[in-house]
Amino acid sequence: MKTCGKCIYLDYNGTTPIYKPVLDAMMPYLTHHYGNPSSSHQYGREPKRALDHARRAVLRLVCPRGDDIDKEALMITSCGTESNNWAIRFALLRARDRTDGEGPLHVVTSNIEHPAIAECLKSYVEGHLTPKITVTYVEANREGIVSTQEVLDAMMPNTALVTIMTANNEVGSVQPVFDIAKQCRERGVLFHTDAAQAVGKIDLRGLADPDFGADMITLVGHKFGCPKGVAALYVRPDCFNEYKHTGSLLLMGGGQENGMRGGTENVPYIVAMGRAAEILLEKRDNSEITNLESNIVHMSRMRERLLTKLVNGIGKDEIVRVNGPSKPEQRLPNTLSVGLKGVQSGNLLAKIGDIVACSAGSACHSSNQTSYSSVLKALEVPPAYAIGTLRLSVGPDTVEEEIDFAAAAIIEEAN
Repeated sequence: MKTCGKCIYLDYNGTTPIYKPVLDAMMPYLTHHYGNPSSSHQYGREPKRALDHARRAVLRLVCPRGDDIDKEALMITSCGTESNNWAIRFALLRARDRTDGEGPLHVVTSNIEHPAIAECLKSYVEGHLTPKITVTYVEANREGIVSTQEVLDAMMPNTALVTIMTANNEVGSVQPVFDIAKQCRERGVLFHTDAAQAVGKIDLRGLADPDFGADMITLVGHKFGCPKGVAALYVRPDCFNEYKHTGSLLLMGGGQENGMRGGTENVPYIVAMGRAAEILLEKRDNSEITNLESNIVHMSRMRERLLTKLVNGIGKDEIVRVNGPSKPEQRLPNTLSVGLKGVQSGNLLAKIGDIVACSAGSACHSSNQTSYSSVLKALEVPPAYAIGTLRLSVGPDTVEEEIDFAAAAIIEEAN
């Protein structure tokens, strides 16, 4: 059981443990293969080979099956926030010289994005970063899903970028990003999606289709079994060719990351991300089923078991409310955002925090009993449920005994 003492871990959306095969893959590059991959001598050759292998492994998570993998399409970064910020920066630089007097550049996004998108866009809108832009926020419906048509309707002649998350980190709603990507490509508008929360939980192969897929995709290692501190941004080949090697992008230095982001590569962590990606797509037990496909089924079963336990234990009389999509298949298979009427989530978490590790869907504090997250507000979750919301997220190694123990602890305190 993945516990700390008797603490059950149900916060996989916050971060995942480093899986043992991933740690094992890292170790040689912390001890023996410590050379700089830019070096031409023997100590640099193995790290360089490992980097190329890892890039291709990560790209297979989003590229069409069987397609040739262009390793230069993956830019390594330090975190999802960096990837998201760079995606916005790339799009604005690309469009800055292509405006025809329609006014400031324009971006389309949703009202439930991660702060790494929302706060970055806000800085451009307020003029703290240049160029100054305008933003249209497409509202998610009450289930947390954005309409493709509303995204298209929000576009303007000067739209430089559409950025919509693949799956919401709080309620788990999965967005129609494959369709949005296709529609944006047909209209010649760049599309970026923050897939940080989706990797390892849903199948993203084809999202980077060269003809109909996204132009940029954010991927984050610690969300699927890697250490914190490594992430990536898929950038469609030839998307920004005119800006490469001009000294106008990102971190200027030694020319790493195809000339777009200088700095010596963090080889052990990149190797870890590549190994974690490989594990997801490996066949399970000599079958045709991948670990990812098996994990999806298992996590969905654990999620539904947890919900059933909570409903039966706390009561069916409108006390337990699931936030987000009503259809389980429209949510991440591991994510349960549940509002408990009559409960204050901050108080409940303070009491169970040593035995159940989970998060509040509410941002409330003891000094402000009525404050809760912007996502729950956007979904118009009734305040009585919003302030009692828990985000419970299971993982591929979560077992029934852990679900039952955690559910019992929550039920005892809620009652």
